[in-house]
Amino acid sequence: GRMPVEAVTELLNDRTRWVAVTGASNAIGTMPDITTITAAAHEAGARVAVDGVHLTPHAPVDVGAIGCDAYSTSSYKWYGPHAGITWLAPDLVDALDAYKVRPAPETGPERFQLGTPAYESLAAIDAAARFLIETGLPTIQAHERDLFAHLLEGLLADDRVTVYGPHDLDQRAPTVAFDVAGRNPAEVAQALATEQIAVWDGDYYALEAMAELGIDGAVRAGLAVYSTREDVDRLLDAVRRL
Repeated sequence: GRMPVEAVTELLNDRTRWVAVTGASNAIGTMPDITTITAAAHEAGARVAVDGVHLTPHAPVDVGAIGCDAYSTSSYKWYGPHAGITWLAPDLVDALDAYKVRPAPETGPERFQLGTPAYESLAAIDAAARFLIETGLPTIQAHERDLFAHLLEGLLADDRVTVYGPHDLDQRAPTVAFDVAGRNPAEVAQALATEQIAVWDGDYYALEAMAELGIDGAVRAGLAVYSTREDVDRLLDAVRRL
């Protein structure tokens, strides 16, 4: 369930221009060593783009320490509105091709804007970012890790449950994919929904991860800053009663 650094570095050659890598799997929560991958890609003369959508709400992020050239996230994952956000290394802001509208400027980040900014969304993004900063991502990470340990332990203790991916807490987001014997993922999700427990079923757009796991989909449960131990206990109890 983990992606070793070698899975990327062994593919690098003198034709590699960009390496795209996830910061955290939205299916099973694992976090690749993006700092080492970035260093190897740069050594090969390639740029690195990190998909940080699932990483950003769950762990501190320092693009300077990672060394990547582009880092993308979406504020809906950290309690804001749906919006795509990308940080670019300064030398790329004017160098990358921009599919821009004709009136947009030729230089600067505004060249990537497709019209008048959604100011109401920007205000909400600012509020969500301030919430993360003021709460503190290390604090959020510790809270989620404690709850996730309880969730993972409870699922692994149920003989009818198959947990996909690693069975430990090392380098992962508080996200788990699982199945319940005798029930398909949609049935499990629907049964939990009747008890007002929200989980996801299917592949969550993680087609390659599902293919590697040899499945078409699974139930996905995740934790957030507002999750409580009572929430975890309710989920585990509901799964046991299926």
